[in-house]
Amino acid sequence: MRQIKYLFLAIAFLFSCQLLSAQEMKAKKMDNPVWVKMDFVKFEPGKMDKAKAIIHDYFSKADKNAGITAPTSYSMTTGSYDMVVIWEMEEGIETLNYEMSPNDVKWIGELSKLTGGQEMAMEKLDEFYSYLADWKTEIARKE
Repeated sequence: MRQIKYLFLAIAFLFSCQLLSAQEMKAKKMDNPVWVKMDFVKFEPGKMDKAKAIIHDYFSKADKNAGITAPTSYSMTTGSYDMVVIWEMEEGIETLNYEMSPNDVKWIGELSKLTGGQEMAMEKLDEFYSYLADWKTEIARKE
């Protein structure tokens, strides 16, 4: 029985190889792909409200003041994370080549104005991060 299964797999593999070799392969680039960065966030127990207050009072206002499209966020109802935040990568995959993008610079500048200076902005970011128990980032292409 096992030999028949392996024979069938070998025949299927050879058949698929012949089909692939019969077709001419050409390089093809995607037309205007939309890339997104998705952050999955888990908050420390009892810290979600404090984190969301920072998002509302500072981060969202910095987005608006900098003229940056705000991310889309969803509260998770299943799984181990509490929230997923999705940013469209305006420069596509090229965005990954920045250590700090032009939008990041504008955003930090606006956060600094809202908090009273760059040092205070960094403290506000540190406070926000202290409310996170876990976080992971994934990159995806919109279909």
